[in-house]
Amino acid sequence: MTHEKSQGVDVLSIVPAPLYPPVSGGQKGTYGNLDAMGRICRLVSITDTQSTPVGHSFELRPLIPHHSFKYLSIINYRILLKQVRELKPKVVLLEQPYMGLLVSRISRIAGIPFFLHAHNIEFLRFKSIGRWWWPLLFLWERRTMRRAKGVFFVTEQDRDLAIRHFGLSPHRCFIKPYGIPMTKLVHPDSQEREKVLSRHGINPNDKIFMFFGVLKYLPNIEALEFIVDEICPRMMKKLQTGYKIIVCGGGLSDDYVETLKKLESENLKYIGFVEDIDEYTRSSDVILNPVLKGGGVKTKVIEAIGCNKPVVSTYTGAAGINPLLCGNKLQLVEDEHWDDFTQRMVDSLSLTGDTPQEFYNTYSWEGIACDMYKILISDFK
Repeated sequence: MTHEKSQGVDVLSIVPAPLYPPVSGGQKGTYGNLDAMGRICRLVSITDTQSTPVGHSFELRPLIPHHSFKYLSIINYRILLKQVRELKPKVVLLEQPYMGLLVSRISRIAGIPFFLHAHNIEFLRFKSIGRWWWPLLFLWERRTMRRAKGVFFVTEQDRDLAIRHFGLSPHRCFIKPYGIPMTKLVHPDSQEREKVLSRHGINPNDKIFMFFGVLKYLPNIEALEFIVDEICPRMMKKLQTGYKIIVCGGGLSDDYVETLKKLESENLKYIGFVEDIDEYTRSSDVILNPVLKGGGVKTKVIEAIGCNKPVVSTYTGAAGINPLLCGNKLQLVEDEHWDDFTQRMVDSLSLTGDTPQEFYNTYSWEGIACDMYKILISDFK
């Protein structure tokens, strides 16, 4: 099915955080969706000044100053209102609820509906990691969602939680899963694994388990601590040699990095931040996701399965992902059952079979963006 782009601006996207280049799972998700949607409609995205404005399928305008008060800034209000009046979009799509106060007011003044793309239920996410101000965020989030024409959620669970906590009408709540760029299985270059592992002095014949994520995010830091304290000692007893657990991701303190370097004798290797995480995913044998906190979909799981790799995950870490679409690639373990987790790591080394095509049909950005655009321009009330 082909789509003709209209002449006017169909969708005005507002992304308050840096958008490009994408680093975190949330940034990749936002950019992937907008890039796919920009191929089927006229889309302009207003984003943080730290974003690169060229080389996209859509027009990116880095106009939102990068500072901690941007969500309440009168300057940003004027910037956004001017852009809305200039571009006259059919609809506004806001990423995350934090700029909801400004955008809802602009929507009302300009007479243009806005939709919210909720990556998580934010107040529950921050409540789960002990932030004292979560009740204030609850009120802010509820207000933004109630004023939006519609809200897109990443998972069915998030949708149900929002309906219950915020009193939303179910017909205004939609599911837009986290996606991947692939529309089908792509087999990697046969030489890629050796190149990647030799870069770090790792024997290409070793079995490679990988954990990755932004390591200044508390749930990921705690997952890394579980790897160090619970998984590494157990794996030393199960396999002893011939394997490596590699950790990719930036954000750790220098002291923590030094601690990890001392654990190389236990077959743990800290790689740090890498430019192309998919390259490392494809070069690994099994992906680890021992996450016990946080909301939304753990994007690393979908990315890894899209790369045809088995993922050993806690149930919490795979919340929102339909295991029936994953074949045998998603190996689920009860939270904090570390003996079972490490045994499943070993068992996953002998799994065969590819990621099913149905997984790509569900999670490709191409299909997700097309469905989302149809909802954005629909005339429901």
